[in-house]
Amino acid sequence: MNEQRKSKKFQSYINSINNRLTSMNKGSKTLLRIASIALLAGILFAAFLLVSTQAGLKLFENQLQMVEWVIIYIFRVWGLLVCGALILDYLKGGQDS
Repeated sequence: MNEQRKSKKFQSYINSINNRLTSMNKGSKTLLRIASIALLAGILFAAFLLVSTQAGLKLFENQLQMVEWVIIYIFRVWGLLVCGALILDYLKGGQDS
């Protein structure tokens, strides 16, 4: 019984998040898409560097350290873009009419 209550509570949180995301304005949704694309591109670049390091290709000096910095900075950029999208949505007041 307790498991059903917890799953319903979790489902209500997910529904609430989904409703808020669908009611965001156009600019905020675009900014979230840009953040997702930037995160994916950074992670793919870091994965490429890791695979090339394992394969023995030395494309850059200190390649492993470069992977660390790419991961750190891409998450910082992603966080800034997501926070910016949320702030923009709050300031514009939801979905445009």
